Amino acid sequence: MMRPAAALMVLILISCEKQAAVTVSTTSIPFANVVILGNSITYSPPSTSLNWTSNWGMAATTADNDFVHLLTTRFRQINSKCIVQAKNIASFETNYDTYDFDAELKLYRDSKPDLLILRIGENVSASFDSVEFAKRYQALIVYIKTNNPNLRILAVGSFWPDHSYIDEIMNRYTPFISLAVLGADRSNYSYDRTDLVAAVQQHPGDKGMKAIADMIWGKVQMMK
Repeated sequence: MMRPAAALMVLILISCEKQAAVTVSTTSIPFANVVILGNSITYSPPSTSLNWTSNWGMAATTADNDFVHLLTTRFRQINSKCIVQAKNIASFETNYDTYDFDAELKLYRDSKPDLLILRIGENVSASFDSVEFAKRYQALIVYIKTNNPNLRILAVGSFWPDHSYIDEIMNRYTPFISLAVLGADRSNYSYDRTDLVAAVQQHPGDKGMKAIADMIWGKVQMMK
């Protein structure tokens, strides 16, 4: 997935914001500290080269409409004190063999999350070393679970349906849901927005973001 060349590793602490009412299941969801690791779909700062002036998940029209904020609203409707942190780890996708876990993820690991949502895949090239990536993917999971063995993990695959090669690895080592069905529907992208360059249009629009949030939430509700 094309994204700004500048490093996108940033921490955003999502606050409770006023949004439209969301129907919430009465299922007990115990999570109070959620970490979401992803790429530009999760969070993307402004980029002059991409004519992207926003500061949230690409390419939602507002922060409230990206999947991280939509999920945050749902978590906080059940637990008003729930903390949701999101970080762009696109550099893990492209440089998995040299990615520095301590430099990039120690803060998140040490916060002792009870749920990790790992939402990656698009930036992993089809020419990647599958054996090495699998090793580093497992190392990432082990690192985040250090001193936190009860951490629940949900891996969420690529929005682009032609990335089954990375989905297969994620599905092998972690609880997993596929987004391929969403990516196969052109209306879930941002192609209707003429104000966006082609690289940004390839990201989910508001409809796609809501669909991603809905799929993740459906799975989360079954995690006890």
